[in-house]
Amino acid sequence: MDRVSPKAAALVTLGIGLVFSLAPVAFGPEAIVARIPDDAFYYFVLAKNFAALGTWTFDGVNAATGFHLLFGYALAGLYAIAPDIGFVETYLLVCLANAALMAAAVYWLAQAARDTFGGGGLGVLLVALSAGGLHLVGFPMESCLVIAAAALSYRLVARRRDGWGIALAALATGIVGVLARSDYALLPFALLGGALLHRAWHRTWTVRGLGTPVMLCLGALLGIGVVTLHTHHFTGGFVQRSASIKHFWATVSGYTPWPGFARVIELFGPYGLPRMAVPLVLAGLGLWVIRRGRLRALLDHPLSLASVLAILGYGAAYALNGAVQYWYAATFFAAVALLAAGLVAALPVRGRVVPLLVLLYAAGAVWRFANPPWPWQVATMEAGQMLRAAPDLAPVAAWNAGIVAYFAARPVTNLDGLVNDAVYPAVVSGRLAPYLAETGIRYIVDFPSMLSEAGGRRGGYADGTLRRCAVPQRTIDPARPFDGTPLTLYRLDPACLSAGPRMEAAAP
Repeated sequence: MDRVSPKAAALVTLGIGLVFSLAPVAFGPEAIVARIPDDAFYYFVLAKNFAALGTWTFDGVNAATGFHLLFGYALAGLYAIAPDIGFVETYLLVCLANAALMAAAVYWLAQAARDTFGGGGLGVLLVALSAGGLHLVGFPMESCLVIAAAALSYRLVARRRDGWGIALAALATGIVGVLARSDYALLPFALLGGALLHRAWHRTWTVRGLGTPVMLCLGALLGIGVVTLHTHHFTGGFVQRSASIKHFWATVSGYTPWPGFARVIELFGPYGLPRMAVPLVLAGLGLWVIRRGRLRALLDHPLSLASVLAILGYGAAYALNGAVQYWYAATFFAAVALLAAGLVAALPVRGRVVPLLVLLYAAGAVWRFANPPWPWQVATMEAGQMLRAAPDLAPVAAWNAGIVAYFAARPVTNLDGLVNDAVYPAVVSGRLAPYLAETGIRYIVDFPSMLSEAGGRRGGYADGTLRRCAVPQRTIDPARPFDGTPLTLYRLDPACLSAGPRMEAAAP
């Protein structure tokens, strides 16, 4: 069993997280843009507009509900206090907060692991230093907020204490967790389910110790109510359009949980290893645990069972989502970390093995820094700067609109529907081209691969009208392509868009 204490795990996470997330600042905005998601800039633009206009909109016209409330309002508060704060300064502040939240989460999870397995802090630390952990410290998004809420949920349940103080803390944690990310709501019910399964396993039907998970569930339900009322207040509907559009994408691509589980395995292994190496290592460790008769010691705990339920639940839920992005790792983080702690506690990990494993994962962090996941996003930053200097190129739209809109510092219409509720009916009915004509959009800036047949099925333009009517005007930074295609500015012909799909002449 390792001897990594909760405090040591938290301090190592804090130190490496700060170095990893702040190092890109020394290389300029381009280095940061290549390492954070385009969706993070949705938050920036939404929060700026809310601070200035008092309503949630991405383009200044259409309502937007595709964001998680806690981070969105916190960022809007920052812009209200400092409206002229720059991109790099905003990134620095968020990374400092994220590093503190991640360190707190690791501390709480290591404490929960100690209470559950008698140790396992190393397992929690390694998950924090994985791609699914360390990357998130540098993402100016909601990820570290939901990780901290989930970790505190585990800590509260692991204490196995009832009382008004614990109950109120659990209630508040459930509310905050959902406001941090709506998907968190599944975790409290997994924690309650794990407790009930453990009682069924041992046939001990006592209600003692169930108060904390029950209060977490109640808090999550109250949080869902707040999100629903918030959506209704700003749009008149009750469901966030971002959830609706993702469900539509899943109907197009097909419902399957396997991409979600594959992404979990990919994100929480040492970065840089061949993709198949991680499941092989996990399978080997699992066989060792089974052969040594330690599987029961790993799973015979309410939190272990809850973690399995949470991973299965999130995998199934994201099958309805169409994709599992990097930042979705935040919802899996606590469950994976708890199981990793139990696995490490069951293994003969001691002595020099501990620093070697930490160094292996730290080396993965260095590899990640040297190989940013989204190098083509520098081209979208340059496109935004180009639009800022050319106000005549308007109105303009994009599917990947976050970075473009932020650096353009003027309205850009979002076409994927994540932060533009108005485009949803056009997407699901396959009428994006008429929508562009009716709203007066004259330019699109995005990668040509977005105009592919697959993109058309997901985006509501499968009839070919948009591909025919989008006339390339210029390419932007061809040295940074996406899917082999350079970022391109297209001009749209309104008459062509309104004409609809071209009808072929009937054969004689």
